[in-house]
Amino acid sequence: MGKDRGRGRRNHHSGPYNKSNWRGQKRDRPQNNGGGQRNRTTPQQKSTLRENQVGITEFTNPEAPGFTGILKSRFSDFHVNEIDSSGKVLELNDLSVPKVAIVAVVEKELDNWREELKSVIGPEVWQDIANLAVAKNDPKLDQKVEIDVTTLDKEQRTQVHQLIKQLYKGKLLSTTLGQQQAKPKPQEEAPVEGKDPAKDETAAQEDPQLPAEEKKTIRIIKPKPGRGDNRWSFPADYVTFLVHKTNLVTSEVASTLASRLNMRPSQVNYCGIKDKRAKTTQNFSIKRRTPESILNAARCLRNVQIGNFAFQSNTLKLGDLQGNRFRIALRHIAKEKRGEIELALESLRDRGFINYYGLQRFGNSASVPTYEVGVALLKSDYKLACELILKPRDSDVEFMRPIREEWWKNRDSTAAASKIYGDKFIEKKLLDGLARFGESDYSSALRQIPRNMLMLYPHAYQSLIFNRIASRRIKEFGLKLIPGDLVYVEQDQSDVAVEQEQPTEDLQEQKEAENTEDPPEPLEGDEAIEEESVFKRKVRPLTAEDIASGKFKLSDVVLPLPGHDITYPSNECGAWYEELLAEVGLSSDQLKHKEKTYALAGAYRKMIISSSDLKWNFRFYNTPEDTLIASDWELLKNIPITPEPAEAEAKFLALLLEFSLPTAAYATMFLRELLKQDTSSASQTQLEKEAMSKEEVEENKEVVAEEEESMEVGKEAAEEEVKEEVALEEVQAN
Repeated sequence: MGKDRGRGRRNHHSGPYNKSNWRGQKRDRPQNNGGGQRNRTTPQQKSTLRENQVGITEFTNPEAPGFTGILKSRFSDFHVNEIDSSGKVLELNDLSVPKVAIVAVVEKELDNWREELKSVIGPEVWQDIANLAVAKNDPKLDQKVEIDVTTLDKEQRTQVHQLIKQLYKGKLLSTTLGQQQAKPKPQEEAPVEGKDPAKDETAAQEDPQLPAEEKKTIRIIKPKPGRGDNRWSFPADYVTFLVHKTNLVTSEVASTLASRLNMRPSQVNYCGIKDKRAKTTQNFSIKRRTPESILNAARCLRNVQIGNFAFQSNTLKLGDLQGNRFRIALRHIAKEKRGEIELALESLRDRGFINYYGLQRFGNSASVPTYEVGVALLKSDYKLACELILKPRDSDVEFMRPIREEWWKNRDSTAAASKIYGDKFIEKKLLDGLARFGESDYSSALRQIPRNMLMLYPHAYQSLIFNRIASRRIKEFGLKLIPGDLVYVEQDQSDVAVEQEQPTEDLQEQKEAENTEDPPEPLEGDEAIEEESVFKRKVRPLTAEDIASGKFKLSDVVLPLPGHDITYPSNECGAWYEELLAEVGLSSDQLKHKEKTYALAGAYRKMIISSSDLKWNFRFYNTPEDTLIASDWELLKNIPITPEPAEAEAKFLALLLEFSLPTAAYATMFLRELLKQDTSSASQTQLEKEAMSKEEVEENKEVVAEEEESMEVGKEAAEEEVKEEVALEEVQAN
């Protein structure tokens, strides 16, 4: 099944990178000019989102010189390594697989244990255990030995288990069983006048201070044929491991591992979602699955490597990280602009960039951006939400386009769902829901989509509002503080930027998730007021005195994501939120949705982000296929990357960047501030084509010049030859 599924995916998606499928070489494909066989399908012109369509319009330093650089020309040009909560950059560098090993106890110690335990396990019991170990498996017989160990403490019971393990090496399994047994009846007391003896006896039995005694038994059995001791014996319940992936979505890795391990996707946990078109390394955690089984489950995933296994007592949660470390190559840098580029880099390091939500947040379709689905969900228009999710669009993968068109025309969800292989697509889950609950039960069908995936739509709308507010704030007030701007409350101002900026958005997700559970007991009075205002009290507005004190910078300012439990700025910016919500017929109060699944509490996000650890250098290369940055896997396996040519021999120049960003900050927005250009895939593709076309023109000029020079040399040589022949004829005539 796994192999078939893999082949099915490869039929519908582009294959691994090779020299003939990189974006810049699409121009070399033969064009159909009317002759010969026509293509069966004509590629549609895709309309992708542009930055100005999602509120991304301003710069912290619009006067700084921009320049052309191609982003993500190859997967190997974009590397992301997670930074864990302790500040360590995670790198895949250990492929060892931990296995359970019985820690052997010396024979003398074992003899001491047997001597200490002989009051409970005498020679006859040991003989019964030995006979059980050599006996053949017989399902008709109850093959077991039970030992009453109620008088033994936990350490002594552990010694018994250790003895069984070490003496019989997997031939026997031992388990401690517990059962309640009645305590001895207390000595009867004389009845007290005025008391009901029956009630008094009942009260004594129900007294929580007098629990029933627990009988402890160790049961020793033979394992079933083909099975060993599968009990969990690792240091802690949760296995953590690093996932290094190429051109894959984090959730796809998680869902595939879950499927292979017979778990729900929600039981495979990670700290954050990483870029798809990149090489990324991040931490995962799974409860009580052996490292070996996790490794086997990952073998079906192409371009995924796992390692660095460890164990911990708690699971990972979204937001359990400090941020991400990026290593990025920008190709096709103009050699003559190195000086201007240095100035732009220094400006970016000093001023930072606007903390916009990047285009990834809004999907890849300009005709159906994800925030429109979010608005429909927030307005309880579930029919429209379903139609927008399933609506045909020009940015679809090839196999999905006819499925959408067929559903849009016939509204036959069963037929459409049957044509989507696997269940990783949101469209598949939604179509299955419509087929199950009925073509008009849109609300129930939407609930078939996992909540974390479904909430991406309302969160996209929140992100749109944030982007538009941030742009207007910078455009109207520039890079200065104004009274009413929000900052986090002063706990430890040196740490608050790191500790508070990140978790607030994760707190929103946690708070929203809690809202889907059974509601708690209603609070009363002051307790209810305090509970509702905790999130609002995380921030406070700046006063004129605060600004004059010089204690605050623009990088301290946070802007809210709209919600029903949030504090808005107490200046002009606060009114802008309600204006933007009203554009689509919403208000902050309406975000406390009647269906708690879609309720938005709100969050806070830094308006300006800086990266003080920014480093850069320039690198020469000769072909678009050259690998410029080594990945974790290449470093681990000592796989060499393309050597750098000498400057005189190099055709191209790249800018290599290395920097860290806090969680939820987008590297593409960092690069936008640097390049002063649109970072959408359509813009990058066009820039790359132009750069390659320009290079072709230059190469053609050189070829023409060489040919002309060669012709000129040939012409001169021919003239010299004619002159020599004339001179020879004159000599012969004389």
